Amino acid sequence: MTMSAPISITPDETHADALADAAFGLVDAGAQMAEKGLNPVTLTIGTFDADSPFESWTHYPPGDARDSRSGVQIYYHSHRAGQEHGHFHIFLRAGDTASDLIPISAADEAPGSLEADDLFHVVAVTMDATGLPIDLFTTNRWVTDEKMVAATSILPLLDRLYCTDAFEAPLANQWFSDLFSLFRDDIAQLLVERDQALETINHALNDEAHEVLSTKPISILDRMDELGLFED
Repeated sequence: MTMSAPISITPDETHADALADAAFGLVDAGAQMAEKGLNPVTLTIGTFDADSPFESWTHYPPGDARDSRSGVQIYYHSHRAGQEHGHFHIFLRAGDTASDLIPISAADEAPGSLEADDLFHVVAVTMDATGLPIDLFTTNRWVTDEKMVAATSILPLLDRLYCTDAFEAPLANQWFSDLFSLFRDDIAQLLVERDQALETINHALNDEAHEVLSTKPISILDRMDELGLFED
């Protein structure tokens, strides 16, 4: 597993403004959810009672959240003990860029190809019990049984990481869109580090000894502080 080093943020003014907008949008969406006693996790998994409890490993929402415009697909589940409540897995659909994507095959496999309907994993977001994101990570292929795509061909597609109608709740769509924007550089870095980790394990894509390939702790407030958004 590769632990990411901190990113040095020195954006130009336009990029800085975009990051500030994403940060404030993320905080605003979170605050509006909190006023209703909600957060991104509860909006995704719904409510539970004794007759229908929250179940580990089950994907929420049923059938995944799918955005008709961007092709983003998201599900939440929980199966790891520790700090986290659970985590979101985020995918993109190959779509009309399939022929431009570079699939990654295991060392003992023939080179593969992608079809428009194929999904590939981009990043996962770990959530704590209060509904806040606490880290980002990438996974080996066997974890999500996905098509795996080289980082070099995913990076140009990171503009497609947004939600318009993936969730029934507009606040959830806003929250995810702003989260992806605020931590886009981190996602890009983790994808590059994921591919570097795959090189070191000889593309053992089905080896369950290798699960998380790169990871980085994140904090919305820390990122806002890095951007100077708390300065007078």
